[in-house]
Amino acid sequence: MEEWFELMTLEASRQELKRVLECNQETSKYGLCLTEKEARELMACRKETLRESRRVEFAAGILPELIKEFCDSQFIQSGEYVDTLARLQEIFYLYKNESMDELTDGELLEIMKENFEQICYGDLEYLETTCLERFAAAVRAGYETEFQKKERDEYTLKKSGNEYEEFSEETRWEFELYRIKLEESE
Repeated sequence: MEEWFELMTLEASRQELKRVLECNQETSKYGLCLTEKEARELMACRKETLRESRRVEFAAGILPELIKEFCDSQFIQSGEYVDTLARLQEIFYLYKNESMDELTDGELLEIMKENFEQICYGDLEYLETTCLERFAAAVRAGYETEFQKKERDEYTLKKSGNEYEEFSEETRWEFELYRIKLEESE
């Protein structure tokens, strides 16, 4: 029985490695590729992160979806690609727990990417300790995401906006106001 379990685990690891390495086909156009050794390191990081966060996954890991979601980011460079993916993976599992699994994997990835690009400008520390912390606190307090409320514009298939803005405490400049002031100064 134990040998059977080990064989299943080994096969699942092989399939996971294959899925991760297949992502190179898409990521290579952005100058990002993983070697087999790097992919194995990321899979080991996933295993350790799951252990530390006391999570169990029966299906495939989030790494291939994470890679696909973030590969086109202007803030990820090839020299830091592996470290960034490892950190994003840790953040993902942390906030799956912090949001009490109220968010689907896709929702959490989308929120992470949107904030990473538009608010954090690639700063993983800010993403983890500010944006996602506030969002997870709101989810724990009963906030439902747009997806949960089904508040998507079905005609244009656009989301109704960046959900983090409701929780943001930082003052940001508005592009439209900037444009108006610029025109007034001419």
